[in-house]
Amino acid sequence: MARTDRGLEDLGKVAEVVQSESPLRIGLKGTFNGNRFELTGRAQLRHEMGGVWDEWYATFSNGWVGWLAEAQGKFYLTFYQPLPEGRTLPSFDALQVGQIVQEIPSETGLIVSEKGIATAVAADGEIPYRLVPNEQSRYADLVGKNNAFGTIDYGIDPPWVFLGNEVTLADIGLADARPAERKARTVSAAAMGCPNCGGPLSLTAPDKAERVTCPNCDSLLDVNQGNLTYLKALTPTKADIGFVLPIGAEGTFADGVKFRIIGSVVRSVTFDGITYYWHEYLLYNPRVGFRWLVHSDNHWNFVEPVNPAEVEATFGSTMLTSVPTMVKYNGRTFKIFQDAPARVEYVKGEFYWRVEQGETVRAIDYVSAPVMLSQESTANEVNWSAGVYLTREEVEKAFGVSGLPKPWAVGPNQPFTGRFYYTWGLIPLLLLFIVAIFMIPLSGLSSTVHSQQITLPPMANPTTPQIQFSDAFQIKGNRNVKISASAPVNNSFVELDVDLINEQSQEVESIVIPIEYYTGTDSDGAWTEGSQSQDATVSALPAGKYTLRVAGTWQNSTQPMPVNVKVEQNVVRGVNFICALIVLAIVPIIGLFRKLIFESARWKDSEFAATNFVSGTDDDE
Repeated sequence: MARTDRGLEDLGKVAEVVQSESPLRIGLKGTFNGNRFELTGRAQLRHEMGGVWDEWYATFSNGWVGWLAEAQGKFYLTFYQPLPEGRTLPSFDALQVGQIVQEIPSETGLIVSEKGIATAVAADGEIPYRLVPNEQSRYADLVGKNNAFGTIDYGIDPPWVFLGNEVTLADIGLADARPAERKARTVSAAAMGCPNCGGPLSLTAPDKAERVTCPNCDSLLDVNQGNLTYLKALTPTKADIGFVLPIGAEGTFADGVKFRIIGSVVRSVTFDGITYYWHEYLLYNPRVGFRWLVHSDNHWNFVEPVNPAEVEATFGSTMLTSVPTMVKYNGRTFKIFQDAPARVEYVKGEFYWRVEQGETVRAIDYVSAPVMLSQESTANEVNWSAGVYLTREEVEKAFGVSGLPKPWAVGPNQPFTGRFYYTWGLIPLLLLFIVAIFMIPLSGLSSTVHSQQITLPPMANPTTPQIQFSDAFQIKGNRNVKISASAPVNNSFVELDVDLINEQSQEVESIVIPIEYYTGTDSDGAWTEGSQSQDATVSALPAGKYTLRVAGTWQNSTQPMPVNVKVEQNVVRGVNFICALIVLAIVPIIGLFRKLIFESARWKDSEFAATNFVSGTDDDE
């Protein structure tokens, strides 16, 4: 009935309100931003692709009026918002999905996420407009950052704008609301017979179901407010329809929320003439709504919807209809993995939209392990979702089953579990460098304790070495000793046997220092080989007074051989450091090598493998 200033007018019969497990009901009272409200009416509308949603009329104590929309377990509270003077909205036909509606004032911009046609099917209580049974109106839904939400109602000329936010029941003071008790007939409506074969079947969510398949004759049935109509038989397919989880199975996931599998679907993409299949399970919880569990190559993902406005291209602007190779969401950067049409091959169970075998959407996947960000779009709608990787063991635990098949390859968003080896493995290397830096001032810098030129007289016999002794010098304990020697050899050699003699104990430390130097020219030009100086290092010796005994033989034995000798202590050689560095680097190097192999396997099936694998692949942060 419509109430006017002349009385009541009969507008015709509307369908009975589809009862659901909604926690909302007429007369329920809540609060929003400190203001109390009451739900006084309810309009129920049908989506052109199937499914109904409720719009609850909320009257506030301060005079506000608003609409609390409820769809697929989500709630949106909006209020009428007049446009600034002089602004005109784009026409419905000109509006594009993904477009920012500049005409509507907003801090972050509102994006068109969906445009469609709604049909008025039912009403309850009092609503502040003339609802005509089966009347159709065009609308566009808008989303923005920080859960901003809006709707443009093109059923009014000029169109009206309603702005608000996606809210939770806690946000509006209804956290303790529970589904109202329904009449017994609602329960019985969930069990019925197939109109094609007469076989029994039941619906888990009869108030939301739009399609259901008969498990007895494999017919695809249309659901209209709990009434079944035979649509068609599912055509044979080459897809693997051996689902590993049954319809009706219940699993408990994050935050202890229990979901029931109410539908299963096989989908596919085709690359280079090869078709790849995967399975998706539709999960349902009356208070949370719908989620998806995706099973591909025996890898699992728990998928939830995300706000399209929160997805940004890497250059900073909001995602529109373009397809960048990288996007950002929730502080993470995602790299594109695939962009292809996804096709429905087979369906089983019940669904909240009018699913069709063969229906196709454009699917774009972005990866930042362990999350996969996916966009599915049609001409009139764009949806984003985030899938979090689950191990096989996590899925088995959630459903209380065992024996699920093991994955046979690396999943697109499967996290690399070996980061421990190249992250924690770097800590000992860091400590090694710290110790090396602190040891320099603690042990002191290198110092020269003796330097002298010693002249070896001509050799009486070319095979008998000449011997000379150096002056005495002091050596400190616990410090290595480096002995350097140089001689003016040219195209000749000298070999020195040097003894380091402790004058107190007469202990001797012997080393050999060969010196040779050659030069010349050939067809390639001038060349040199060797050096006129060499050195040798010995470990720490006891402190005390020492003398060098230098015995030498050289090529021009008839000539004297001047030799410069130098003794240094506390010389940094780095041998121990390098050995320790090599040993400690083995573990992180192996870890990085495993990471490289893992990432190569991740991207080998991606059409964007060359770009993403080369540009860096450390997503597992």
